Amino acid sequence: MSPSFWQRIDGVARAACPFTISLLLIILALVPLQIPHLATIMPSLLLISVFYWSLYRPDLMPVWAVFVLAVIQDLLSGSLLGVVPFILLFFCIALNGQRRLLVHASFLMLWISFSVLSSLALALQWCLIFILETGTPDYRPVLFQSLTTIAVYPAFSWMFVLIQRSLLKG
Repeated sequence: MSPSFWQRIDGVARAACPFTISLLLIILALVPLQIPHLATIMPSLLLISVFYWSLYRPDLMPVWAVFVLAVIQDLLSGSLLGVVPFILLFFCIALNGQRRLLVHASFLMLWISFSVLSSLALALQWCLIFILETGTPDYRPVLFQSLTTIAVYPAFSWMFVLIQRSLLKG
């Protein structure tokens, strides 16, 4: 028996959930909140989302989706076009190499792994901006962004677990 129209729509909506959540997080991170210097320390919510969904549901967060999300972030944020896609694709390759070990690891091990990978990704992003832009960019915003990204990872991870359990069974 083939699924009904509404069952197919439901399946497509569930499959698009990680991409949609990541897109909403990009928009959320770019909302101007009128707090001085918040943009310089805003955590990389897309990095958190890509880490979680690429680790636990790589079927729903393929590399092409990560690339599209990264290009969207570059376009919306006005940063150098291509830097974030390069960083996130590098991040996904590094994560996929460790996926087998991390998928069954404890939360503490995941958090440590995320801390290392995200710090390396943000440092590499700073290096690329240093090479591509004139002048020397300040390293302190990258340091603070790395720390805030690591600090909020548990909350977003918990939220993604709830979403995965309730919407993405299987």
